[in-house]
Amino acid sequence: MKCPKCGLEIPEGHMYCDNCGTEINIVPDFEPEVENEINATLSGVADELNRDEKAKEEKRRKRKALLKAIAKRWKIIVAAFAALILVIVFASVFLAYHNKTSLYYLSLAESAKASGDTAGAIEQLKEGNKQHPDNSDIIFRMSDYYLEEGDFEGAVDSLMIIVDSGLFPEDKVKSAYESIMSIYKQTGDFSKAGELFADNDSETVKELRSKYVPNAPAIYPESGTYDIVNVSLRMVDGSGNAIYYTVNDGVPSDESILYENEIVLENEGVYNIKAVAVNEYGISSVVAESEYVIEAGAVPPPEIMEPSGEYNQNTMIVAVTKAEYSIFYTTDGSDPTMESKQYISPITMPVGTSHYKFIAYDNDGNFSEIVERDYHLVYSRLVAPEQAVNSLVSTLVRLDILLDNSGKVRGIEGHNEYIYNSIIEIEGAGEYYVVVENHVLNDGTSAPTGLMYAVNTHDGTVNRLGYDSSGKYTLITISNR
Repeated sequence: MKCPKCGLEIPEGHMYCDNCGTEINIVPDFEPEVENEINATLSGVADELNRDEKAKEEKRRKRKALLKAIAKRWKIIVAAFAALILVIVFASVFLAYHNKTSLYYLSLAESAKASGDTAGAIEQLKEGNKQHPDNSDIIFRMSDYYLEEGDFEGAVDSLMIIVDSGLFPEDKVKSAYESIMSIYKQTGDFSKAGELFADNDSETVKELRSKYVPNAPAIYPESGTYDIVNVSLRMVDGSGNAIYYTVNDGVPSDESILYENEIVLENEGVYNIKAVAVNEYGISSVVAESEYVIEAGAVPPPEIMEPSGEYNQNTMIVAVTKAEYSIFYTTDGSDPTMESKQYISPITMPVGTSHYKFIAYDNDGNFSEIVERDYHLVYSRLVAPEQAVNSLVSTLVRLDILLDNSGKVRGIEGHNEYIYNSIIEIEGAGEYYVVVENHVLNDGTSAPTGLMYAVNTHDGTVNRLGYDSSGKYTLITISNR
């Protein structure tokens, strides 16, 4: 290869001319087959690139068409949904007006009111309340219309539907109460406020009552009968409100007697005292009432120190009264008089069941109320049934009724036997074992003699047992037969 610049022969493998330093570019010899193959290869690559581009273009076209189809479908869906909403809205309006819901009556009332027919509007709301008694909007609207008409009573009566029906939640009830009180403030008539919150212990009413209505005053001492004159009465309400009262003269108001000092009942008679507290709003409390009977000349009943009840040991019955009075009593159930037995000193409580009536008399023959007491004294049982039988046999031997403890009887074949039967209580005497007497012959046959004995369960005292004219048990002292 020669240098293209100076023509010097270039040795194989040299990249620069040794003479002039020109860079030698080595170009292979031209081969037509190679060129054709290269051209073919490049043509194939170009065709492949063209096919890929066409495929990509086809994909873009199909994607664009798909997006258009999706967008069109969503437009149809949105349009259908909007149409459904419109149908629902129109259906709701249609039902509201044609099925006569609460909205229907409110709308009719509003239309009537707008045309100047408030009375007609109220009638529409009344009908709406009949059809929908649990709708508070109708009732509040009706009350408002009544107020616009100047009918305060009608407005209050409407709100009382919410208060009294029990159909509404506490917040609606509270709003109704507050609205009623607002009406009372407008009219200046609080006379019914006390009644409004009476006889209701709900939390809402308690809260409003404490806010608007004063407590009823308390009157001391309590109602009752007093046997002295100059009984002093006091009144308090606990909040410093003014208190007004009447004496035998009807319901008090702020025009009645103002309570400033104790009231003194100086004379005998019956006194009916009524009082109210009036707060800063001018609202009166419910009426407090007490009645006093002053009987200065009445004889007080005697005080019996032992109450009625069960007793199991010796007890004295003590009656007390003032020195100028005398006490009389009975034990047979009759009412005592000055002819009855007079109480002088403590009475020993009888064993068993007893009933006492006591009364007090003064020197002029005036008497007190009768005081009654019922006592049941039963001593502890210290004697067993077997001991009672042995005590009876020993007593009969000692009295020579029996010859010996085996029950032998003088001059009679066989012997007596004594059998415990039951326990009884003899009025005024206590508790006793009943022992029956049988006679046993030598052949072993036995028959009752008809005699019964009573042995005290506490001390073993022995008596014959019999009956009085009224058929009650009675004790008979044992003697030799």
